[in-house]
Amino acid sequence: MRKIFLTTIIFFMSLIGVAEAADELDAAEIRLVCAVCSMGAYSDDESYLMRSMLVDRGWHIEKISQKTNRADAKAYLVSRGDAKILAIAGTETLKDVEVDFRVGRVHLNDNAAPLDADDKNSADKVFVHRGFRDYADVILSDGLAERLTSSLAENPNETLYLTGHSLGGAVATVVALRLSDAGVSKSRLKVITFGAPAVGSHALAKIYADKIDLTRVVMRGDIIKKSLRTLGYVHFGQTLEYRQNVTSDHVAHKMAVYLDCAIRDYYAAGGTLQHVVQNKVDTQIYVAPILLVKGSFHKSDEQLILDALDDSLKNNFSRLIFADEQRVELKEKNIFDDDFGEFVTAAGERGCKYVLIRILRAKKIRDAPLGERFVTLEEIILDAKGFTLSMQTAGSSTENLTIFEAALSAQETLNKGLKNFFTEQ
Repeated sequence: MRKIFLTTIIFFMSLIGVAEAADELDAAEIRLVCAVCSMGAYSDDESYLMRSMLVDRGWHIEKISQKTNRADAKAYLVSRGDAKILAIAGTETLKDVEVDFRVGRVHLNDNAAPLDADDKNSADKVFVHRGFRDYADVILSDGLAERLTSSLAENPNETLYLTGHSLGGAVATVVALRLSDAGVSKSRLKVITFGAPAVGSHALAKIYADKIDLTRVVMRGDIIKKSLRTLGYVHFGQTLEYRQNVTSDHVAHKMAVYLDCAIRDYYAAGGTLQHVVQNKVDTQIYVAPILLVKGSFHKSDEQLILDALDDSLKNNFSRLIFADEQRVELKEKNIFDDDFGEFVTAAGERGCKYVLIRILRAKKIRDAPLGERFVTLEEIILDAKGFTLSMQTAGSSTENLTIFEAALSAQETLNKGLKNFFTEQ
């Protein structure tokens, strides 16, 4: 089965009316939104699925793509209500790598000759990374800069968020500098980057530190954040450090790791997957305890994952009757159809015509270089007599996702099949 992106996380997009970060929960929500969009700015299949889920939940998505000899620029403009999010893609192609290594110092707003890197007074000059500026020039071409500034001027309650991972975050920062120079106020322009390198000189940082609302989310152990320091580039803005979860085997710079931390940060701040949804399926369903294959997940992850799976169901079905126990942990060999009898009986006692069985497991992939696992969620629908009416399975490997993300993605993917089944009954 092809890798499935974390579509479940798009539930958060319906939770969040992106607004001023007035407290810890609001700030965690905003960071999560930007993390989702930054992940979605990449062009892989998983991100395509994520973008389709945004559309389903009322977000309008416009692809921005401009190719020149200076950069192959790509971004997504995501909007709903008074919020606009410009998510700029990180390094994907050889052209992007060229941009990353185009480290010459240039002026911010003109095409003057590159600044001399050996100039002893260069630290006192306002300069930016040539490649990042080139990419920003291209992404803002074809009238995008004018569109963004005009929209803000016409809609006094609108806020523009600029975000991106790695190269995308660096470019988002340069775009913010340009828009600030065009007259966009600090209160209307927010920048949240993930694992982004520095973009300019100490002099530039000094000028714009009070003009740009910039939050730099960095991962402990991510070396990219320090990559340009020796060349005279410095950071500015507020720094928020994440620490990679012990169950993640990925390199610290990976966007999946940042997204995983943003999800956990949101939960820790009191967030929840549950939200108000129109047109839920109105069928009474008995939800049996999740049959969790023993040894599949680290104990520190289990409760978080199980709560998220249950919340995902609640967002799609209005009349769920949950079992008294949330989980039953079993060895793989002990999961048989005969074990479902007690759940059928319990469903009958509560007046339910249908029983939903979920089996969640994670197995190590043989010969996987980094010990990746494949996470699967199997769902079985039984009638009041215990006969199987429907079965479906979804899953993904942890090659490009954390195990938490992989489990969540499986439930969201299966929700569509569940809704179709019960809608047709």
